Amino acid sequence: MIQEQQEARNTEFAPTCNRDTWLKRQTLMGRVRDFFNRRNVLEVESPALSMAGGTDPQLDYFEVNATPPRYLMTSPEFHMKRLLAAGFGDIFQITKSFRKDEFGAFHNNEFSMVEWYRVGMPQSMLMDEVEALVSEIIGEPLNARRTRWVDAFRNYAGVDPFCKDLMDFAKACRSRDVVVPEQPEMMSREQWWDYLMIFIIEPALAENGPEFIIDYPPSQAALAETFIGEDGLRWARRFELFVDHIELCNGYSELTDAAEQRRRFDADLKARNKMGKPLPPVDERFLAALRYGMPACSGVALGLDRLFMLALNKKQISDVILFPSTVA
Repeated sequence: MIQEQQEARNTEFAPTCNRDTWLKRQTLMGRVRDFFNRRNVLEVESPALSMAGGTDPQLDYFEVNATPPRYLMTSPEFHMKRLLAAGFGDIFQITKSFRKDEFGAFHNNEFSMVEWYRVGMPQSMLMDEVEALVSEIIGEPLNARRTRWVDAFRNYAGVDPFCKDLMDFAKACRSRDVVVPEQPEMMSREQWWDYLMIFIIEPALAENGPEFIIDYPPSQAALAETFIGEDGLRWARRFELFVDHIELCNGYSELTDAAEQRRRFDADLKARNKMGKPLPPVDERFLAALRYGMPACSGVALGLDRLFMLALNKKQISDVILFPSTVA
């Protein structure tokens, strides 16, 4: 009885990650840094607070009550690209990022990531480097397949993402015993894409082993370069890596055109306004860096908490961080 009472009291203050796991995590963190040091990639630091927030309609940010307002960064991306334009060369950063209303087994609204940029490196080589890092941390070869986004829909969801009748997406759900959203006729094509990706494609990926999804529609990659594929359609040079039900990273062949980037920011803000979301100020310093001349590069952000979950065979993110948002 006394032991049970002590354990109950401990739950009022104790971390969700035990000391043994934390020590293992610190060892893995050292291996991440060593990975980049061996490749002569410079470690940098950028602010957690900024006068501008990201415009991505799918991400919600924390606004700090200050004059002028400040925003907790959802990613260090814009600051790091300013460093690229300033001539810093290959860089990486291990940092905290913040995203509002993200909770769950694989989510916390404050999380650790490693983000890095390689000047002059094509996306395919950066994917090789991602695979090398993940393999080193989890202790075994990853051997991830590479599948085009459009083929993932065709192969795993059994539907053409550009189908004329949007109700084909509802049929794809029913054929796989996935619940059809309420009022499916009100959903846009992009909303259907997101829904099928989460509830059909990602679970299917988990059954087939590690896999990169590559070449997304431009509307799904606001910061990436685009190209015309063999099918005559325009695609974005974006990739994501999925391992055991977990999305580990998001990478781009980076857009360097300032005018096009401003156009995409404007489109994001219109989408946010339509969704009833707050409108952050556009990061003019980032756009100035693009106008000055950011070098051609590829970049990627990888969730470290999720990577350490895989490496340590843990089931949820709270097992590898000390104080998740639910007990912070």
